[in-house]
Amino acid sequence: MEPWDIFISHASEDKESFVDPLACRLQELAVRVWYDRFVLIPGDRISEKIAEGLAKSRCGLIVISKSFMGKPWTTYELSGLVNRFVEERTRLIPVWLGITRDDVAAFNPALADLFAIMGDPEKIHECTLEILRVVRPQLHENLSILAAISGANVRFEKKSLSEIKLGPIRHHDLPPSLLVRIQNVWFATRDVFPISLEKTIENFQRDLRPEREIDVMERIVGALHIVMDSLQTDDPDVKQQAFNILLSFSLGCHDQVFADTEAGKIDQAVTAAAAHAWLNVVPPVTVSDVEQNGV
Repeated sequence: MEPWDIFISHASEDKESFVDPLACRLQELAVRVWYDRFVLIPGDRISEKIAEGLAKSRCGLIVISKSFMGKPWTTYELSGLVNRFVEERTRLIPVWLGITRDDVAAFNPALADLFAIMGDPEKIHECTLEILRVVRPQLHENLSILAAISGANVRFEKKSLSEIKLGPIRHHDLPPSLLVRIQNVWFATRDVFPISLEKTIENFQRDLRPEREIDVMERIVGALHIVMDSLQTDDPDVKQQAFNILLSFSLGCHDQVFADTEAGKIDQAVTAAAAHAWLNVVPPVTVSDVEQNGV
């Protein structure tokens, strides 16, 4: 599995107004984003890191603007993405920022034939949702439902778990490799999320994209280990609080977590450790590091 969901190719002139907030919003929603500001550190060979990001990303997001056209780095990134699109059927997601179809056709006729997202610095949320349709379809569906509920005249009632109607079983036979991963997650979380293994498997069978959801749960488990290690504690209450925070992060509920922390409902040290773990759960060691340093 590729370590990145999406590689963002863009011009530096578009960072502040559009690309930075878009990349941050995607990352907040647990999308694994290859974005230079998140990945590159001083001393990196830029061409090598870009090549690695291009090769190990499931999708390519191309923010095409007048600034983008004709730049050497963006041309290099675009060539790499187009090659993967042709040879490996990697999905390309074009975003047109302040340009028209005629502009794109003059720049690259093949890109003009791809259905594009219309970028707008004032509509980062809408653009993020369109990207989620490709890289996190289950989360997109959940957010769309919540948006529909918030805009409707809905009356909420408190019900017990036994009264909640579950969605249908969408996947009757999950592959053995996925079942093993689900079992590993269950072992790691059963003390903070106490349901049976059978019920856990059934929940994943109801998901639209169970592979993507287990990816998220594995990220939560990895981050949870980091939190407990950084705080040097085995306190079950701390673990429960950290798990709840990470679960909220995976659903994009960062603002609520930080508001509850400020109000004193959540321990500040646990929130800080969870936030750091969530953003740094992917180990920084690469193949080149191992070859050069024997790590």
